[in-house]
Amino acid sequence: YKPPGHMLQATREVSKARGLSTYANARLFALVSIALADTGIAVRDAKFSTTIDLWRPVSAIREGGLDPQWKPLLKNNDGVNVNPCFPAYVSGHASFGAAWAGIMKRYFKTDNIAFDLTTDDKNAPVKQRHFTSFSAAAKEDADSRVWLGVHFPWDATDGLILGDKVAEQVFSTKLRAL
Repeated sequence: YKPPGHMLQATREVSKARGLSTYANARLFALVSIALADTGIAVRDAKFSTTIDLWRPVSAIREGGLDPQWKPLLKNNDGVNVNPCFPAYVSGHASFGAAWAGIMKRYFKTDNIAFDLTTDDKNAPVKQRHFTSFSAAAKEDADSRVWLGVHFPWDATDGLILGDKVAEQVFSTKLRAL
């Protein structure tokens, strides 16, 4: 479900609040979905297009001798600390968030639309967040992966850039408004 499903949930919330027509709603969801699909491909290409096995922070901290018992804050549904089992670079969450934000701000011709997002993550201390822009939500999504200890800052920064580039490509070439 996450992160693409969460981005579609956010799209639904904004679409509903804006009262989009059936055509406008269909176009928006199609653009977001294409951007998310293309982002998934771009992220996997970035993660696996190098011969270097790009560490996650847990490996760097443990192997670097800083703290052999260190664990990221990310937990599975059973409350056990986990670490994703694929390369860190680039952050998928950051890339998906930026692709979503990129489509939304291009579609609505503004970044400054306020909305609320909720989570069903039982480990989340805050269940609902208010955002004043699409970019702010994408940035917080990217930063959250660093705070959890599963990404380095450059994974998030470059993920935001990658996602926005995908959004620009999709928005400028696909499903143009009639």
